[in-house]
Amino acid sequence: MSVPLQPDDPKPPDTETPGISDTPDPSDAPKFADGPEALAAQRQVQGAVERLLRLQQSRRVHGELMSAARAQVSQPAVILLARLQADGGLTIGELARRTHMDMSLVSRELRKLETEAMVTRATDARDGRVTRVGLTPKGRGIVRRLRNVRDRHIFEVLSAWSAQELVALGDLMTRFVDDLQSVRYRDADTDGSGGPETTKG
Repeated sequence: MSVPLQPDDPKPPDTETPGISDTPDPSDAPKFADGPEALAAQRQVQGAVERLLRLQQSRRVHGELMSAARAQVSQPAVILLARLQADGGLTIGELARRTHMDMSLVSRELRKLETEAMVTRATDARDGRVTRVGLTPKGRGIVRRLRNVRDRHIFEVLSAWSAQELVALGDLMTRFVDDLQSVRYRDADTDGSGGPETTKG
């Protein structure tokens, strides 16, 4: 069973971003766009990213994923389980940093996962003051089922794409995510060059 990702999936109320309208104000257009075509392409990318984020945050889509994987864990817990599977035993602080999540949220989710016997805590062999978190066989099984469902879904979504299109998508997506991680947010009152906005009097 694949998890359908519908473009018109409604954004959950708790994922709304205060102060941001769905329809951008033309006066707020980036000043570094190289002409109208470049600006339109930037808007298209931004719109696609926002749709993707809404899909990732959708409770309905998450519920369908859990149903297909025969699991019942929260959205933050899925991220934590996957990180633990990839990196092995981590401290709570390391886990919070690597998932870009708040420490209190990580601690709360780990307590739930520990209650469900999906994770375990153990004292570090080299430093008895340090506690590391790892997956139990049950936790690894859930991660494996989630990966299988997602892999099958992506395969079905991209099944009609050509090899050239897939290579181009992979290269561009990787470059895009790398740039997102390396470029910092600028203050709302600065222009595209990083300096203060100027107004003509």
